[in-house]
Amino acid sequence: MGPRRAHTKSRNGCQWCKARKVKCDETRPHCNNCFKHGIQCVFGESAPVGPARQSGSPPTLGTSSAASPVSLGENTETMGMAEMALLHHFSTSTCYTISRNPILQTVWQIRIPQVSFSSPFVFRAIIALSALHLARVKPEFHDHYVSQAELHHNTALKMVSAILPDVNKENGQSIYVFSILTCIISCAKPRIKHDFWANGDRDIEWLNLFRGTIHILASADHSLKMGPLAPMFAMGHRRMLARDARSATATPPCLLVLKQLLQDTVLDPSELQCYHDSIDDMAMSFATVSEIGSQNCETADIFIWLLRVSDQYFGYFQQRTPEAMVIFAYYCVLMKEMEWAWWMQGFSVHTISGIYYILGEEHRCWLQWPMQQVGWVP
Repeated sequence: MGPRRAHTKSRNGCQWCKARKVKCDETRPHCNNCFKHGIQCVFGESAPVGPARQSGSPPTLGTSSAASPVSLGENTETMGMAEMALLHHFSTSTCYTISRNPILQTVWQIRIPQVSFSSPFVFRAIIALSALHLARVKPEFHDHYVSQAELHHNTALKMVSAILPDVNKENGQSIYVFSILTCIISCAKPRIKHDFWANGDRDIEWLNLFRGTIHILASADHSLKMGPLAPMFAMGHRRMLARDARSATATPPCLLVLKQLLQDTVLDPSELQCYHDSIDDMAMSFATVSEIGSQNCETADIFIWLLRVSDQYFGYFQQRTPEAMVIFAYYCVLMKEMEWAWWMQGFSVHTISGIYYILGEEHRCWLQWPMQQVGWVP
């Protein structure tokens, strides 16, 4: 045997590599290990800094000054009792509000937090959603929890932006989970009445993120669907096949009326076909709800339309084309079926009212049926 190569120690490695006891190449601002795993790279000592409890803040077992080895990805903050309390609430309460299926509830309760232990931005998204849930169930501390949610989620967004251009099999799972959590967080955030689309498309940012999961799945390795999230993908696939096998016999007559209105007003053949295809696919979702019943509807049954609708339609919607917005108002009737979840309560009314105030008088008349179904009047 030849002589052993000398081992070069990494004395200035990042905090994550030191914690995992692996060699760090010390590349800044992101070492290769952290970049591959989608982890925010942190060099230097992490100072366990946390704000003192303010008057009116909810009681906790401690504050962020009680340091823990689990870093949240910032040089100035580590996980303390406040964050642990939010994680505990997620695992004992919030996780059961994302799905009504026991298997998926287990995925959210156990497997999603496990993903977060190696992805600080996923961890922050989890505790941000937990904080928003607490803001709902403990209204006396509403402002405190909302501010905590915004702090953690905004920090997580900054972390993800550094690795989003390079989705791979190492970080694909974490980015996918983060995108789903961000969609839910966007729906759960406090809404500004009569301010739809006024703040940089804030009210529909969740839609852009949800559509973005298509590209994440395409970029990530097939192992994403075979890993810890496999039950989620398997169940979604089965429900999609069942949906496609149904006929559109339960299509609401008003959808047929809408197609006729579009036929009479849209002159561009390509645009008209795009709208008709979108309505035909939406009819399959209406048929699903009619057949299985509202009480058995899962998140996948409602949100599948957002994944199946074409990029062409989504482009028209982002341009605020009146016809595309009217079609989305009809989709609000389906979203109403999701109001068993606290983070979707009132969202259909909020969305359809925002669409109503943007449209002109002619197209407002097209909204009569969906407005009646969601129970909203101007």
